Amino acid sequence: MKKELSNQVRELYTESALAIRESEKKPVINGVAIVTNKRTVLWEGDTYREVEIVEPSCIDKAFIDAQDIKLNLYHDRQKSIARTPKSLRVEPREDGLHFESDIPDCDLGKQAQALIDNGTIRGCSFEFYPKTYTTTEEVGADGKKEYIIRHTEFKKITALTLALDPAYKQTSVSVRELFEEQHSVEDPSQEEREAEAKAEAEKQAAEQAAQAEKEAQEAKAREIATSQQKIARIRRETEMLNQQ
Repeated sequence: MKKELSNQVRELYTESALAIRESEKKPVINGVAIVTNKRTVLWEGDTYREVEIVEPSCIDKAFIDAQDIKLNLYHDRQKSIARTPKSLRVEPREDGLHFESDIPDCDLGKQAQALIDNGTIRGCSFEFYPKTYTTTEEVGADGKKEYIIRHTEFKKITALTLALDPAYKQTSVSVRELFEEQHSVEDPSQEEREAEAKAEAEKQAAEQAAQAEKEAQEAKAREIATSQQKIARIRRETEMLNQQ
């Protein structure tokens, strides 16, 4: 079966300066979801690497304005905290796609804010369906082969996700797989590579789940401690009043 990127949801990760700032007396999340003209290395082995590049034409304003984009946590579509155009606002600029998101007053919103504030979450991924792209094989400065996909147009952007780590290994069609099929390149190590990629994806998912659970427990412990302090203060104040 021919491998086509246009039928696959793909994900690229940007480690950017996520920040919490005040806007109209309420906190918002600011960041950069897509950096254009940047080489993103999805996979690197001993002899080759896989690279994807997004051209500025992919985030044309008319295209971006027509998208229904959600902001998720941990690559999980069931954990959306904002959505365009109301609670999530996106803006194409010269260097990429910037975004600003309201922080909902719920457990997910508080968790996102806490993890960004303490530096646990440092980047953002975006999920998209490719439309127009080229594939080339080049040789890097270090002598390694480079299989490069250069995107010039997207079919659709489905989501941004606040992520602890990228989830490239979960992408169903790799750059090299596509290149090999189009150019009839043999790959005797493909099975081994796919097994390693799957194991890495499972490891990342487990680490993210464990980190999220840890943060949730710590937040709960802080809430309990704060409540206990308030109760103790009220008791002291009551005792003082009774003694007067």
